[in-house]
Amino acid sequence: MIHTDQALNVIFYGSSNLLADAFLNPGYQQEVLGSFQPLRLRAAIQRYGSADVVLYPHLPWQARPEIVIPDYLEAILPLPAAMEGFMKQLRGNVRRSVQQALKSNVSFDEGHSLDDYREFHEQMLIPYLRTRHGEHAHLDTAENMYAQAGRSHLVFVSENGQRLGGFLLLKPRISGVAYFNKLGLHPAVYADKERMRQLNALLYYKMFSMSMEQGYPAINLGITPPVFGNGILWYKSSWGAQIIPNASLHRYALSIAGPNRASVLAHMQAVVEMDADKLRVNLAMRDGIEDDLKRHRFNGLAHIALVNENRQIIKHLTE
Repeated sequence: MIHTDQALNVIFYGSSNLLADAFLNPGYQQEVLGSFQPLRLRAAIQRYGSADVVLYPHLPWQARPEIVIPDYLEAILPLPAAMEGFMKQLRGNVRRSVQQALKSNVSFDEGHSLDDYREFHEQMLIPYLRTRHGEHAHLDTAENMYAQAGRSHLVFVSENGQRLGGFLLLKPRISGVAYFNKLGLHPAVYADKERMRQLNALLYYKMFSMSMEQGYPAINLGITPPVFGNGILWYKSSWGAQIIPNASLHRYALSIAGPNRASVLAHMQAVVEMDADKLRVNLAMRDGIEDDLKRHRFNGLAHIALVNENRQIIKHLTE
């Protein structure tokens, strides 16, 4: 279980395991138990047994369970016509990071060849993903990425002739918003956390600037797990992204049962829930959470509430 050494059995029926970090410490063990047809869910649960936490597909005609969550969240960032307007809307700490990074002696160049894609993949993307997600990182191949080169921008940031990072931006097939696909940093950057933060902000800045220059009204910053405390959601929100549930009606029921229920609720990270077609974020009580929320904007999230380990609302933070 997260933040403890207590063992926890979690079964996900049909999910992409995006919720694992809400319950489990990094390095958890997982096993594929089998497959089943959606309408055979009851038989599957009987076959594979129960667990402390069970996540299963929720169909609209079923009785509403205690907790309903979206499969994932999307972060959509509206873009103004010019970078000047974009910079004005940024919160102070993000704006300062970008301004500091822009003072660096860096340059940008665009990669087009398969060798460029392999360099980004092997030297920046894979090390970055493994540092962040460990053995559970989802690793695409350089060849698959290069197959979309016709509708991609692969942009590198360099200093003193050395490429230190890059991002992959996908252009819409017909019209619409650009899609932020991949970002990677060279391991040489990791030793200096402040430099790493600045370069990361600089890559995001370049990506937004390029999207504005090409006339895109918005950029999709990609999907995130419906977990409020994993850092990814906070970072994307800090740029002003709108946080919305996945467009499909793919929803899951989250069941926490058994003798470990109180302990699970006390230690799990907060998840984003669906509540009468609105998003509600229940936050476990912890020191400093209100101050953290004041420093961030969570556009699209409604009914943010502090709850105790029994899921009783202690305080509403938004109307």
